[in-house]
Amino acid sequence: MRTIEDTFKNADFLQPKVYNRYKLGLREEIKEMFIKSFEYYDKTIDEYNHLSAYDEIIDWMVDTRGRGLMLMGECGLGKSTILNYVIPAIFRTRTNKILRSVPAKELGIVDRNKAPFIIIDDLGTESIKNDYGTKIDAVADAISYAEDSSKTLLITTNLTPQALKERYDERTLDRLRKCKVVIIKGKSFRN
Repeated sequence: MRTIEDTFKNADFLQPKVYNRYKLGLREEIKEMFIKSFEYYDKTIDEYNHLSAYDEIIDWMVDTRGRGLMLMGECGLGKSTILNYVIPAIFRTRTNKILRSVPAKELGIVDRNKAPFIIIDDLGTESIKNDYGTKIDAVADAISYAEDSSKTLLITTNLTPQALKERYDERTLDRLRKCKVVIIKGKSFRN
């Protein structure tokens, strides 16, 4: 009689769900890279202001623990700069991986052959697409795909936790729980 362990060894069609874990470096190294990247890429600010929530993002990059990252907060606090430039620069430096985000409002059907990341900027700005009478929620599809295929999910949003609950179904919200949530607070950097 076959044991369950025999099945584990010989059933290559039944692979365990494993999320990539990234350890990008020591905290001080990552913090220095974070600040340098922010200053280099965001030319709209006069002076860099290190918000306390940025330390949580830095800690996530030190060791992702196989979790995604969701940045929440008001406009003008650097979420998109961090998602589109800072994190990709650090990942490129440390892992040679290229990370590219897609604005939520431009998100279509997820390309299943891309890198091990699903990166969505500005969650909550998307609309439901209509494909020959079939309604497609591309964001829910992308989030679901990230969970189903063990891809790391990176997201920014200006929505509050309550607005997220009102906008997305329970299944989508449950899948977002795989992300470390960082709420960024402060006054907008924009002049």
